[in-house]
Amino acid sequence: MRTLIFILGISTLCILLFLTGCGGGSSSSSNPMENAVTVTFTGGTPTAVATQIGTGAFTSATLSGSSLTVMIPSGTQKYAISYVCPPVPGFGNTVTSESIIEATIADGSTYTVSCLGSLPTGTTTGNVNASAIAGATNVLVRGNSSYGGSVGSASGSFSVSLPNGSNDIALIAVNGSGTVLAVKFVRAQTVPGAINSGNTITLGSSDMVTSQSLNVTNVPSGFTMPPAASVNYLTANGTSILLDSTSATQYPAVPAAAGQSGDFYAYESNTTDTATHNSAVGITQTSTSGGSATIALPASWSYSGPAAAALPTFTFNYSGFSGLTAMAQQGEIEWEPTPTTLSTIAVTATSSYQAGASTITVPNLASLSGFFAAAPSGTNIFWVADVYGGTKLPYTFYTAIPASGSLGFVQNEGNYTEP
Repeated sequence: MRTLIFILGISTLCILLFLTGCGGGSSSSSNPMENAVTVTFTGGTPTAVATQIGTGAFTSATLSGSSLTVMIPSGTQKYAISYVCPPVPGFGNTVTSESIIEATIADGSTYTVSCLGSLPTGTTTGNVNASAIAGATNVLVRGNSSYGGSVGSASGSFSVSLPNGSNDIALIAVNGSGTVLAVKFVRAQTVPGAINSGNTITLGSSDMVTSQSLNVTNVPSGFTMPPAASVNYLTANGTSILLDSTSATQYPAVPAAAGQSGDFYAYESNTTDTATHNSAVGITQTSTSGGSATIALPASWSYSGPAAAALPTFTFNYSGFSGLTAMAQQGEIEWEPTPTTLSTIAVTATSSYQAGASTITVPNLASLSGFFAAAPSGTNIFWVADVYGGTKLPYTFYTAIPASGSLGFVQNEGNYTEP
């Protein structure tokens, strides 16, 4: 079960990126009396999809390949899509998720969401020599979406699985504690295949990282100190590397000469209340500079949760974001049908859709093929409520990250027994 959102996941969670990429305003279809909104799915194809126009009923829909196009009549603003993702491995169980996105045509005409499944991969081989890097004991190899492996020593050959297609491959020299010492990119390499045409990639003094300061401010009273913090570096081509994942006040910055247009840093911090760990706050801030960074956590939010119900109603009464004008609210319920499986239903509504409303009710889609029935009476239901505030509209927390911007979240969680 999810006890704390890491907006930009670290380690094995690096593929769980947070921000939906929305494009443009409303888009006209071939029928001037309609607007078209297209949603593209990655990381797996949904097993069921449905749409709602305005406040009408949800009806089953059909994908075109990996995309869904919703036709919205002129004069109608609101719409919703719902989809069920194929099961994916979780933390000790298999997770099947149902998601509902409630938005308006003002929120953009195209966006992408992920079902969090594995990407198709191929084998990448190469040779690296980082013996000139003092203290280096291993070289990590990373490609798109943080896929990769390691050499096992400061020099040698490697064979790792990376996403098929073009990858900016990162070679990361680390010491015995995993501290990053040097970084070198080999750009636009085709997977599967040998990188750098099979020639040895050598890391030297020009590839050494530099130490930069990281300052996390505005930690709420009664929350864990120091807060968790991490710094990632992402390339325009989709490679993500973890530079630091401690509560550090400093982080290793990539050499300036190694950067290219479209690359950026993502600084993240989050913390929970010390009394119950049921309340959390977090912020992710991105920048192309790589210098000293200061990130401020949002003010905390206290919420005791929805009344126990098969389809609960969440109430959001938070106004603590400063300067983050793109807002969204999300309510989620989770339960375990078996000891090894987890079912989740999450409803996310944009501020445009809410138009000042402060509640979200989980819709009943059980009559549609492929969607979930309510959990049986007596089931333990775990609930999570989030409010997002960003510089770009955050429908969800696991898709493309903008090169410059911020996304904050506040969260509360708990449980109840299904009536």
